[in-house]
Amino acid sequence: MADFINVADLKNPASGKTYREENLAKQHAIPLGALVEVQFRQWFCGGACWKVHARLWVVKHDRDCDGTPLYALSRWKDFEFAKQVNQLHCGFGEESLTLVEITPELIDGVGSLEWPDAKPTE
Repeated sequence: MADFINVADLKNPASGKTYREENLAKQHAIPLGALVEVQFRQWFCGGACWKVHARLWVVKHDRDCDGTPLYALSRWKDFEFAKQVNQLHCGFGEESLTLVEITPELIDGVGSLEWPDAKPTE
């Protein structure tokens, strides 16, 4: 019978720690309640895809199975409410998020995400 080893349990030769230990020592860099910009695709059955470019709230800090810090996002700032209405998007790494500074101008709509009106098909 073959033995299996989880890559996260291997030791990093440079530090002597397992990759899981190294990842668990990493702190979440983006705080709860922060507004972030993210782009992602959500695939559905049959090859359909929903492309999303949005600004969402960080509502939960989480970790991957190897200890890597991950984030849960929602359009609702309150985690419990977002969970109740099934509006959580989970599993985002820090590298896929861009922190957005909330300025008075942004609150007034200046600098918000915009897209050109769709052109009619000919």
